[in-house]
Amino acid sequence: MEDFADTLGAAQLGDEGAFTTLFREFNPAVVRYLAVLAGRDLAEDLAAETWVAALRGFAAFAGEEKSLRAWLLTIARARWVDSVRAHTRRPELVTDAPPELPSAEDVHEQVERGFTTDWALRLIATLPPEQAEVITLRVVGQLEVADVAELTGKTANHVRVLTHRGLKRLAQALGDPAAMADQEERL
Repeated sequence: MEDFADTLGAAQLGDEGAFTTLFREFNPAVVRYLAVLAGRDLAEDLAAETWVAALRGFAAFAGEEKSLRAWLLTIARARWVDSVRAHTRRPELVTDAPPELPSAEDVHEQVERGFTTDWALRLIATLPPEQAEVITLRVVGQLEVADVAELTGKTANHVRVLTHRGLKRLAQALGDPAAMADQEERL
């Protein structure tokens, strides 16, 4: 650049034409540098951020053409490092399906399952308290007999009996013919 000092001085005083001249001269190098570091997709955005950051300190810059180039590339590298850090903290989630697509699960089925779970828990709550507790721990909590026995202070055998009786009562409440026949045989 022939009149670098004059162009820089005018740009520092707010001359838009002078700044445009500097931008046209130095921006291609900034973009190429960032394309190597960040890839073509991000290079233009990072170059724009570089120039915004450079404008903040532009009035105080003192130096020759090579110094300005080095200064701009230093700012560009800092913008790239910031971009990498931000991406590491908040990585981009890439999926096959855009978020606008409806859920694979049917909403009606989800609601029905929720009602079914609530209904099942209400049904278990109709059992005698000891049976309800043991059934909840064994079936809903998925605990082993020994764990339930330790938790409730009962013997493992007592837990098995309470579980068996509770499940039989639930089957009867649901109208299971086999459970009712079994109950009638005991009477």
